[in-house]
Amino acid sequence: MKKRQTIFSSLRKSSNFFKDIKKKLTGVKDPRNQSYITYSCDMLLLMVILKNVCNSETMRGMTNQFNKEVCISNFQTVLGLKNLEELPHYDTINNFLSELNLVEVENIRTYMIKELFKKRCFDNHKINGKDWGVIVDGTGLFCFDKKHCEHCLKRVFRNKETGEVEYMHHVLEAKLVVGNMVLSIGSEFIENESEDFDKQDCELNAFHRLAEKIKKTYNRLPICLLADSLYACEPVFKRCDQYKWNYMIRFKEGSIPSIAREFEALKKIEKENQSETICWVNEIAYKDRKLNVLEYRLLPKWVNKLATLTRSTCTSICKRVTLYQATDYSVIKTTEQITSTNPKLSYKRSA
Repeated sequence: MKKRQTIFSSLRKSSNFFKDIKKKLTGVKDPRNQSYITYSCDMLLLMVILKNVCNSETMRGMTNQFNKEVCISNFQTVLGLKNLEELPHYDTINNFLSELNLVEVENIRTYMIKELFKKRCFDNHKINGKDWGVIVDGTGLFCFDKKHCEHCLKRVFRNKETGEVEYMHHVLEAKLVVGNMVLSIGSEFIENESEDFDKQDCELNAFHRLAEKIKKTYNRLPICLLADSLYACEPVFKRCDQYKWNYMIRFKEGSIPSIAREFEALKKIEKENQSETICWVNEIAYKDRKLNVLEYRLLPKWVNKLATLTRSTCTSICKRVTLYQATDYSVIKTTEQITSTNPKLSYKRSA
């Protein structure tokens, strides 16, 4: 209860950051029949926003937590309502969201992120004081035993005897890294456009659509893309070059064999580019560009601790090779310590 009180107290001062937030929430195009409306758009959307702020895991839990006399009074004050006896049930909110155009929600998110940029709230979290770290990764939302809709992705398991099939919905998210928080700045659904499952949508296809959205929405935002080994490929490099984005991409053995071979050969020669935990080789030629490769090793004391989790976790973390053109956020402190004495590891913008 004390946590929720603090949040509502902060909301009363939200005009310092989001002076037009009520106008934005009220201004969405309401898809409901206006003759049967009890709760306004701003009320329903604000409840969803606060559900996430309060880390409420379910819509049912949100209804139970918020429908208290003190919370109702706070909502009434924040929204400037004269009479409010009860907050809306989660079914009412779900029905509203199911009909609402996703663009309306995206516009509110974009407004809030841009306002935080204007207020320079997170400037001290830029990578090397220049670029914003943006993590891109796909995640599963739902899975079904039967086909849910025409946009479902399909996975056929290897056990041919059972013929087991799973239908699912995935989304690709772009998250802005600000300290120990991540803020969503873009979403792109990974879904089928037809019944032809031989031409299923995939994460890389969704990435190019998402990248176009982000560039259009945040045209002048200096970005350093942070991604896993799936993105260590020429189409992604080209897209980053096109948008003048830097990138730091996880690199697994086998992703680009020519780079792996040259890195393994050169690191034996360039002994000055090594420390106890880091080894790097700069300007490895790959097609029309030069890439820098950084290998990060865990010290034995950490390996022993991680070994209690799973063997695969220990193996994958012990040898971490990354294609990068900016400092790896996860090792930024270690990297910064050696850039002053090793100019080769200093920040480099993509060609």
